[in-house]
Amino acid sequence: MTAFANGESILMTEVFVIPIRPETFDWSGDGSDQFSYQPSLLNAPDLPSWIHYTYSKRDHYGFLYGVAPKDRKYFQVIHPRETTRGFERHNRRITDDFQLEIVGLNKHTYETRYKVLDMNVLEKENLTKYEVHLKIDNLNVEDMFDRNRTEVLLDIFRKRLWKDATDLYVTFLASAIELGARLPLKPSEGEGVVIRLGSSMPFSQELNELQEEVKPLWKLPSCPRDFKRTSVERLFREAEFALDWCSFRLVEQEQQSLQQESARRGPSLNVLELPTSGISEHTEWRWARSTKASIPTRSYFEEIATTIFVAILLLVLAALLSTLLCLDREKIHDPQSEQYFYELFNTFLHKKHRTSEKRETSTGDGVSNNIQMVQYAAIERGILKSLSAQPTSPNDSLIPSPRISNERCNPYIRPNPPPYTGPSNL
Repeated sequence: MTAFANGESILMTEVFVIPIRPETFDWSGDGSDQFSYQPSLLNAPDLPSWIHYTYSKRDHYGFLYGVAPKDRKYFQVIHPRETTRGFERHNRRITDDFQLEIVGLNKHTYETRYKVLDMNVLEKENLTKYEVHLKIDNLNVEDMFDRNRTEVLLDIFRKRLWKDATDLYVTFLASAIELGARLPLKPSEGEGVVIRLGSSMPFSQELNELQEEVKPLWKLPSCPRDFKRTSVERLFREAEFALDWCSFRLVEQEQQSLQQESARRGPSLNVLELPTSGISEHTEWRWARSTKASIPTRSYFEEIATTIFVAILLLVLAALLSTLLCLDREKIHDPQSEQYFYELFNTFLHKKHRTSEKRETSTGDGVSNNIQMVQYAAIERGILKSLSAQPTSPNDSLIPSPRISNERCNPYIRPNPPPYTGPSNL
């Protein structure tokens, strides 16, 4: 099912936003992610380089946004014509208008519908000569699709910072992630959005002073949130805009780049100049098909030869060293090394002999000096009675007897065992 929509008129150098809703395909949306969309240039695999598509999970809508570049002519692709040899190549004609094809898919029923959107590019009367480059950290790119939020940002400049800019409008819009920024650590925080506001009026004194205030921060690629608060911070914080002042710039026309209309340009999208026989003052964009001859090639002969040569060289060196160490070992004669190893082992043997001799001599001397002849004296049989007759005074008991002291001094003399008494003595 194919439906044709009314034409969408967009202005050069001004950001446009086209929502894609279920109602566009005559579907009734229930506020869920039931539908998905795939836009592209009619009879082409992708969108032009300056038109981008994003899907908002919050609004459950798809959005086409971008900036139509100035001084551009566009190729309109016409349907091919069937011939006897098959299909002819796509015919192209240069025009200011083009068509977009949007494919809608119902994920529940797998129903597919098509929509052809006519795009009409109009020239803008007052082109921008001065632009203010901003980066807002706490917002996503789909947040700027809200007309009210965009007007609040424009009013801050119209009423406070750039009062002469009555024709102020948005000239550039892109996600900070697409331009190389990192994702925030907290998923609840905004990814960041880069936006430019342009006007034909020169910069005001307030903007020039603000740029001088934040110029020391230009050495940093980006500033953390709340890293620097400027004199006009209150104006943006009240409107819930957290600006990255490290990215604040005032850009004049001669400093603008021709690539600013595209937030991301793929390698297969080229901007080519028209021949001199055509419209020489314009350029055109088209989908450039890559040919086999244009694809760069590389020879792997050098890598393979280097790998084989290094491996062979290592094997030859290993074989040579093995031959010198294993086969020619008997021919190698080094008297100093042999003498060193001989004396090394002899040193341990001599030390071992000296240690054993010392042990023998010390053992022999100790036995001859410590052996004494001990003669035990007979102990009276009534020793139990004598023990009972010992003095009761504690002082007397502390006086050591000469026999006990002698026995303790000589370890080889042991006390006599107590006598054996039979039951007759009881």
